[in-house]
Amino acid sequence: MQLYASQLTLPGTLPGPQDPQPFFRAQVQDLKVPHNGTFHSEDLEGYGVGCGARTLPYRMQDRYTRSDEPVSLPCVVMENEHLKATLLPTLGGRLWSLFDKDEGRELLFENPALRIANLAIRNAWFSGGVEWNLGHTGHHVFTCAPLYCCKVTGQDGGEFLRMYQFEAIQRQVYQLDFHLPDGAKQLAVHVRIENTLNEASPLYWWTNTAVPLTPHTRVFSASGQVLHQLQMTDYGVNPGFGRCEMPCPPTMRGADASYPWEIPFSTEYFFQNERTEAAPWEVAAEEDGRGFFERSTQPLYARKMFCWGNLQGGRHWCDYLSKPGQGDYIEVQAGLAPTQLHTAQIGPKAVVSFTQIFGAFATPAADVSGEWHDAQGKVARQVEALLPASRVAAIDAACAAAATLPGGALLFAGDERGGLERLRRAAEGEETFAPHLAFPAPTPESALWPWAEVLGGGMLPDAALPAAYMTAPEWLSLLERTANRPDATADARFQWAVALVENGREAEAEPVLKALAESGSAFAAAALGKLAARGNDWAAAADWFTAAHRLEGDKLDVSFAELALEGLVRAGRFGEAWALWQALPESRRTQSARLTAAEAAVKLGKLDFVDECFTVDYAMIREGALGLANVWFEAEARKKAAAENRAFTEADIDRTLPLPWELDFRMF
Repeated sequence: MQLYASQLTLPGTLPGPQDPQPFFRAQVQDLKVPHNGTFHSEDLEGYGVGCGARTLPYRMQDRYTRSDEPVSLPCVVMENEHLKATLLPTLGGRLWSLFDKDEGRELLFENPALRIANLAIRNAWFSGGVEWNLGHTGHHVFTCAPLYCCKVTGQDGGEFLRMYQFEAIQRQVYQLDFHLPDGAKQLAVHVRIENTLNEASPLYWWTNTAVPLTPHTRVFSASGQVLHQLQMTDYGVNPGFGRCEMPCPPTMRGADASYPWEIPFSTEYFFQNERTEAAPWEVAAEEDGRGFFERSTQPLYARKMFCWGNLQGGRHWCDYLSKPGQGDYIEVQAGLAPTQLHTAQIGPKAVVSFTQIFGAFATPAADVSGEWHDAQGKVARQVEALLPASRVAAIDAACAAAATLPGGALLFAGDERGGLERLRRAAEGEETFAPHLAFPAPTPESALWPWAEVLGGGMLPDAALPAAYMTAPEWLSLLERTANRPDATADARFQWAVALVENGREAEAEPVLKALAESGSAFAAAALGKLAARGNDWAAAADWFTAAHRLEGDKLDVSFAELALEGLVRAGRFGEAWALWQALPESRRTQSARLTAAEAAVKLGKLDFVDECFTVDYAMIREGALGLANVWFEAEARKKAAAENRAFTEADIDRTLPLPWELDFRMF
């Protein structure tokens, strides 16, 4: 087996500077997700628990473009005589390509472009390959961030690749060991998750594998029982789930959902494989019987199919994420809980591990056609022939035996939060974690260096932008002591207030933020605006955001103008929003600001500007987002009213009009 560093060049872009504003967690973390009464009792366990939005202590990666310039990405390649795997350690460890040399074909959806879009916890995300989602619900915080990466020499003298990171929301260490020994026809990935806390913690893991989608792609797993998403009727509101038998969930209106191409709207269903199943699996096969499969050990038992749907919005979204006509894919996924709106639990100081194995699937074409249950039985027998459950167990045992071996020199470095946490624990006399993994301490060049200084008795400096955020409960007492020292800086007090809010102590944080805002802190004023917006008080939010923008004076960061515009529009103060847009310097007229200004402009009848906005290729629009579409529908209604020489009313808006392809991001 060869294991070597290389470069991958793609057209596209990478995220730019991070947004310095704190994005506070949702006030409600345990969501009340509906279901249609068909759930089994076990389906209710952990349903909606811990699924509210969270980002801190991480910052949003919401600055990127639609550039098509060549981007050079460092990668690590593993290959033997049968397979070639290409991984991207600086982009969350994404398995970008898995090429089967024997059949001469790519097993994954290998995106021909690196097209960053708004979908992850931290916003920036891209489609293609296999992603490893751990920590909190959603596409993980390291989607567009580096992992630590090193080679490891196994007990047999062979090498394998390890990537790992400390995840600071749940304070869990996750580790991926990639094994491709000589002769292996599948890539084995051993996952080890360690809870570093002395208390039980929510556990979220989903492996998302993108595979090509054609009109004949068909999906199978070990169980015919699925939890299927109910029909979505309102963007941003999860409709919940019901339980049914494949292949025809009620929402499909008779369509065979095992053929994702037949599904009109964006949806998902989760195969409820038995937790006693020796080696759960999933297959995506084409009409010729060839395709992709993966198999794992427990507790990775659940499987999922996700598709964007065949409506115009879904097909446009696939093009938007790739190149025109080259972006069709679905995801076959594997998780530790019934759906992605369930969470499992990991015990105090506990370790959860499993091995997942990826490879080429092939069976006679007749095996994947016909009635789904009959085909499923044939596919299951072929999976067992290709990779017996006993072989999965043996591979897992070998991988587990090597999981705590020390690694060699780092090939790539992560974000140093793990090293900082080790420093904090040493200072507090607490036990360390994952001793076999190297977590270097922050260096003076690191964004986390000011916090290492604080641990040694130093003070956070006052700088133009706040220091990296530190919001875990374990930091609160140190933050409080630092913020209340006689020599405390404004940033020390701001950091304390942010941590208080993130830990549910908003009432204590508000006086601190107000005092800072009165002293001229634009970031404190913006944070107060975010708190008001979180409580749906957009009148107050607009006041705070515009105050923050005045304090900032278009000198610190583009986010202040964006927030001020958003606050004014959400508060219905369209004239003020338009005046603000007109006064902005060109450097502050971001795509996000322009989109918000378009919402104000259409309300004011400034349709020439609105039409200009429709010509922009926006980078940050989220799948399913209706803002741009709503502006277009209203603009068309206003034009029609003007042509008929009458006053426009809201009743004139006709959302059944055919929306232009390039503006359509609707998913249902």
